[in-house]
Amino acid sequence: MLEDVYRSIARQWRVLVVVASLVAVAATVLGLIWPDRYTATASVTVEAIPAADGSTPDVNMETQRLIARSTEVLSIAVDEIEDTSVSGLRSQLEVTIPRGSQVLEFRVTTGDAERSAELANTIATAYLDQRTAAAQRRISEASDALASTAEELRAQLAALEPENPLRLSLEGQVRALDTQRAVLIATSINAGSLIDPATPPEDSNTPGLYVFVGAGIFLGLFVGAFVALIWDRVKESRRPRAARGDAEKRVTEG
Repeated sequence: MLEDVYRSIARQWRVLVVVASLVAVAATVLGLIWPDRYTATASVTVEAIPAADGSTPDVNMETQRLIARSTEVLSIAVDEIEDTSVSGLRSQLEVTIPRGSQVLEFRVTTGDAERSAELANTIATAYLDQRTAAAQRRISEASDALASTAEELRAQLAALEPENPLRLSLEGQVRALDTQRAVLIATSINAGSLIDPATPPEDSNTPGLYVFVGAGIFLGLFVGAFVALIWDRVKESRRPRAARGDAEKRVTEG
């Protein structure tokens, strides 16, 4: 069976050569015109932020990865970058989490090395700004709620008689609320930091020309052999049966 295949291909060696050459040339041209792509990476640590009640919850890194690609974050970056959009940035951005770490890696791929680095750093900074602003907003809302509750208690306290025993309890609650609010306002927010800024990559992601040429030669030989085999089978099927028998006889005798 294999010998028949080899004979068929050998008989149509010209087809094999032509097809293989065409595929190899096409691969070479593709390698010459294929646009260069550059990926730059900026790394950011993600720190736990204290909650309004004073606790420090663990960081859900998968949630932070989704936030890093959110419209809210990318809109901040768009304001800092010319000639781009949220959808454009999202299509160029990949956010990954190294295993077992609290680090986000912002990978941006464009056709320009400098542009890739600029976008990666801008988006990473926008993420940190958004996370800090969100934490400050939560603290401000919690502070306002504490202040409102303290004012309500003060109003109740003012309505009581000086000898009313409830005054001591209300005064203690007001002091506790004021103390909690002061601690909340003084809370230091550290959303994270840009530990490894992106730099313009020196090498392109695009495979070298030799890769295209090598792949073209290999694929060309494979496709050429297949086409030669089919071509020979078609030609054999169109020949008269007697002629095929004589040819097979000559091959056997030879």
